[in-house]
Amino acid sequence: MTFYSLNYLVNQNNLTNKVYIALLIITFIAVGVGLVASLRHRFNMRYRDLTIIAFLAFLFFAGLTYTNLQNTQTQNLQQNEMATFAKSYEKDQKVKASDLAFNSTTMQDGMIAKEGSKFYQITLSKDQKSYSRTQVYLINAKAEVAQ
Repeated sequence: MTFYSLNYLVNQNNLTNKVYIALLIITFIAVGVGLVASLRHRFNMRYRDLTIIAFLAFLFFAGLTYTNLQNTQTQNLQQNEMATFAKSYEKDQKVKASDLAFNSTTMQDGMIAKEGSKFYQITLSKDQKSYSRTQVYLINAKAEVAQ
């Protein structure tokens, strides 16, 4: 079972969004270069064709980036809520941040908190404003902690 440390939950980042944005910038620059070359060499159709291909690639990556950003917006909000919950849990239970880990990157009922060598199941209220915890014992006590 994989657990995520408090440091991991607080510092999560989305590499996929960064890659899409980088590709979008590169294709935008290619469109700009193609447009300048097309205007300088009006009778050479090769530059016009390359500009059209670069523009279509730009539209494709723009669509991918927009769709990906929409899909991850909700996920990022849930991950931020989990990071806030983890910080609050650390203070409430008086646990060192280095000893605390959760088995989920988003808040969900029934998630497990690892506090040192002990494990607790977190039961959230329906409005997710309060929680209770119950000590549980894992069948497979092998726990990996993502830092």
